[in-house]
Formats: sequence, C-alpha cells, structure tokens
Amino acid sequence: MLTAPADDVRARAARAAATLGAANVACDVIASEATVGGGAFPAARIPSFAVRLDAMSPETADARLLAGRVPVVGRTVDGHLTLDLRSVPDAHDDLLATAVREALA
Repeated sequence: MLTAPADDVRARAARAAATLGAANVACDVIASEATVGGGAFPAARIPSFAVRLDAMSPETADARLLAGRVPVVGRTVDGHLTLDLRSVPDAHDDLLATAVREALA
C-alpha cells in the first residue's frame, strides 16, 4: 500500500465516491496525505486520495461508521470525515463502499 501510485489511489477513491453517490451518500474525492506510521518514519507523508463524506457532521458519520456491521475508521480533516483509500487493500474496495452505504444512506 505504501508504494501504490497516487493515481491508482485516486482512481479507487473516485470509484468508491461514484458508488456512494449513486446511493445518495454525499461525498467527493480530495487530495490527502497518508502517514507511514509511528515507527522509524513518524513524520513521513505519502501523497494519497480520500473520499470526503459531506452528508452529516464528522462526529455523527464517525459514530455511525464505527457502529456498522463492518466498522469503518475514518479521519476528520477540515471538518469532514475522510476515508483514505491508501489504507484499504484493493480487494476490500467493494466491502468498504457497502459498509459506508449501509451506515450512512
């Protein structure tokens, strides 16, 4: 996931946003920065893309996503809950979209 090209992450985020938009979940795709982790490179940043959820407050969206059948963890950025696709394995994209749709639609 660390080495995935940012364009690939953007395309995945766009597909997820399109799926969610079709289910009436207000969202869009934004540029993001993923972190490597707190170990050897705590300050390292990687260009990424995220789905920004616009339907409700970040606190409400976060609570609903965490309480879902498949819990989803997001990050609040500039007053919106975001889901960075770099941290999601490609094979889980459909599961992520379904979990978000079920929790928020």
